[in-house]
Amino acid sequence: MSENAGSLSPHTIFTVSDSLRYLEPEQLELFLHSFDAWSAATDRQEYVRSRQRMRALYLLLRFTGARLGEVLALDDRIAFDFSRKIVCLGQGEAQRDVPLESFANDAIQDVLESSMGVSLRGHFFHMDPGYVRRIFYARAMDCGLPKELATPRVLRYSRALEMVRGGVPLLVVSKVLGHLSADVMASFRNYTNEDVTSIVRKAHSEMQRRTSARNSFMGHVAHVAVDGIMAEVEVVTDSGLSVFALITVESLRTLKLCIGTPVVATIKAPYVDIKKPCFNSSQRCRNKFKCSIEHITSTEVMSEITGHLEDGIKICSLVSKNVVESLKIDSGSLVDVYFKELSVVINSLY
Repeated sequence: MSENAGSLSPHTIFTVSDSLRYLEPEQLELFLHSFDAWSAATDRQEYVRSRQRMRALYLLLRFTGARLGEVLALDDRIAFDFSRKIVCLGQGEAQRDVPLESFANDAIQDVLESSMGVSLRGHFFHMDPGYVRRIFYARAMDCGLPKELATPRVLRYSRALEMVRGGVPLLVVSKVLGHLSADVMASFRNYTNEDVTSIVRKAHSEMQRRTSARNSFMGHVAHVAVDGIMAEVEVVTDSGLSVFALITVESLRTLKLCIGTPVVATIKAPYVDIKKPCFNSSQRCRNKFKCSIEHITSTEVMSEITGHLEDGIKICSLVSKNVVESLKIDSGSLVDVYFKELSVVINSLY
């Protein structure tokens, strides 16, 4: 499912893998309403208690994305900080404080502090997992949801998707949910070609408004080759230009670059060299492009040359005045511009 490409942020433009099962917002509402109606549909005290417990468990799973086992193991006497709207989940390295939405925080606090809840403190959420799943299936049938979508795991993935859509960075989502698997993480970075194009086009447009954007190539990572401590990254622009950069493996990991990541490749003006155009050469050089000169500004020793590539990308080069004179170039001239891979700086658009 491809999200609307209406803004720059990648969290609004992504494709969720078909293998990932989740509930859409309206389905989550239906599921919640089904639990609400069920828990309110009895006056018998023993039923009221069991249904209120199950509704509270549903709210906790729904608004934390926790694993079922984590919730069933909770000691409700120490897990909640209702004043801060926090619940502590997991154990050991997986232990984390998870924020609760006000609605869920207040509802769980009310039931735990009721006369019924007080009698169950310490083991309020200690229920049989098979019973939990049966109740989930029944509530799903009541509101017309498929049985396969009525599971705690689906709620977990639904919460993850909800947070990503809300702009929460994927690594933060994973931490809040107690670490998502690599496969699930990849599901939220499964950009289609159309998605990538939209991200790059939006980014390029916004950068053009903020700055002259000279020597800036907006694109996506098309290839990565790692050799020892260095990595070669190929960036392909919206118009099909390929720019190659040589960065450290540490930088590759820090930027979390992978195939399809939207990036901007920039080169400082002193690193952009200019030569006479070679029209007959069949050899294609890396980071070498045809540039149409627009303006030349010279001092006694240096010249700033500005122009644009065929696709409109703005180029600026800073060379000695002697180079300009020897090449006999002026406004309107066509030249070759090129730069070395080590001079290209990569920044992620995430």
